[in-house]
Amino acid sequence: MTDCRRCATCTWWQRMGPRLANASRDPSASFEEGTCQAHAPVVQAAQTFPVSVFPVTHEDRFCGDWKARDGGGPDGDERIIAFPLTPTANKVAA
Repeated sequence: MTDCRRCATCTWWQRMGPRLANASRDPSASFEEGTCQAHAPVVQAAQTFPVSVFPVTHEDRFCGDWKARDGGGPDGDERIIAFPLTPTANKVAA
C-alpha cells in the first residue's frame, strides 16, 4: 500500500516543473519528476554567477510539508490526463 501523501498529489509540486526559478517550463524533464515549490528557491553558484533553483523530486516521494491540491486532495493513485481540445492549446512555443 502506498501513502497518498506524496509529491504527485501535493499542491507545492509541479510535474515537469522548471528547476530554474525564473523559467516557465523544462522540456527535458522526465514525466515522473517535478519541482517542489513549498519554499523559496535555493541559490546555487553555477560556474561564475548564482542561480535560484527549486529541488527536483520524483512523484512518489513525500515530506512533512505535503498539502492537498486545491479542489480534491489526494487522487487515490489515479492519474487524470487532460487532453486539450482547442487547436491553440496544441501549439508549442518556439
